[in-house]
Amino acid sequence: MTDIDLCIAGRMRMLTRVVTGLYNETFSQEGVTFTQATLLMYAFALPGVRQSVLSKQFVIEKSALSRDLQLLQRNGWLTDNIKKGLFLTDEGRALAKRCHKRWKTLNSDVREQLGPAAIDGLDELASRLLTIANKGV
Repeated sequence: MTDIDLCIAGRMRMLTRVVTGLYNETFSQEGVTFTQATLLMYAFALPGVRQSVLSKQFVIEKSALSRDLQLLQRNGWLTDNIKKGLFLTDEGRALAKRCHKRWKTLNSDVREQLGPAAIDGLDELASRLLTIANKGV
């Protein structure tokens, strides 16, 4: 198979699974997934953030987001007030801080291993794909 025959979507999905696996493995030590850790860290940085903002920020369906948020609430890490937004509990703030520490270390390691050229290429790819998505192909 030549480079021209490679399916861009298939390749992107494969890479997404690889990267998500790395991050999930790191966050599993805290008992959360990459997505859940991201939500915790985001709620820590922006107390009172609304679900609609998170849904747009992460380009995720509201139903999928709701499932993760409900799990965080059931575990006692997140409160929900429809009028005031999402807030972390004391335990949730502590977990978000631990997750951020793990994320910072892993993200730095992965960036170092990829190198500046790959990171720049990733930024360029993301920019171009977002432009295509916003225009419609």
